[in-house]
Parts: sequence; structure tokens; C-alpha cells
Amino acid sequence: MRLRLFLNIEFVCVLVVLALVTPSIVLAHGTGYRVQKPGKAVTIECYYSDGTAMAYADTMVFSPDNLELEHQNGRTDKNGRVAFFPDTPGTWQVTVSDGMGHKIQAEVQVEPGNAPPKIKEQGFPGQSRAVSAGMGISLIFNLWAVLVLMRRKNSNSR
Repeated sequence: MRLRLFLNIEFVCVLVVLALVTPSIVLAHGTGYRVQKPGKAVTIECYYSDGTAMAYADTMVFSPDNLELEHQNGRTDKNGRVAFFPDTPGTWQVTVSDGMGHKIQAEVQVEPGNAPPKIKEQGFPGQSRAVSAGMGISLIFNLWAVLVLMRRKNSNSR
């Protein structure tokens, strides 16, 4: 009888100790983030509540214009950072998930002056249409010249 009472008290003590220790373990699994130096590029540093970086976590960045299709996707670096260049002002949504149940959903406000100008022209810088047309004509002429030379070589070898 005394042994049974002693075992019950021991069991209760173990439960009390576990109950007191468990909240500190649970808190160690929280997440947080910091937006660093908002400007032309937005950098977000993601971390767990114990200070370690959320390294190589999946990221998705959504623009204010389209919250269905991601503007950018990828992974955080080894220091838990992800960077993107917003092209429109507004509230950008950033989702970071480590695949083990930890997830961050950050909202980053981009001011109208911080969004870089949109790129209007594609191609090589400083290359005009005349130069592009000349290069195209040159390519066609060179291909024609190679074909003519190959035909002459084949007719001379017979």
C-alpha cells in the first residue's frame, strides 16, 4: 500500500515537472521576421524564436496586383533571408514555410517612391533597330555563302 502511494506521488511529480517544462519547449518553435533596409530591394530575414535562421525554407512572394499567382518563388538562403524587387507600390505578401509546420506570412508595404521603374525596352542596351536589321541581313548572307561554297566543293570533287 505504501509502495503504491509512493509510486503515485512520483508519477504526479513527473507530470507536474513535464507540465512546467513543456511551455518553454513549445515557445522555442515559434517564428519571426524582420524587414531589413526597405528600399529598391526588399530583404526579409526569417528566424525561429530561439534565434536560429529559417535556412532554405520555401518562399513565395505575391504582388498587390495578383495574390493568386506568385511574383517570385524560391528558398531562403543559409541565413534565412529572402530578397525581391517590387515593381509596383502596395502591400506585398511573403509566405515562408520550412515544410515542418513553421510558417511566416509577412506583409511588406512598398511606398510609391521605392518601386523601381519598369523596364520598357528589351534587348541589348544601346542596340538600335538598324543595327539589329544589319546583323540579321549579315547572318542570312553568311549562311547563303556557306551553302554556295559547299556546293562548289562537292562539284569540284567529282
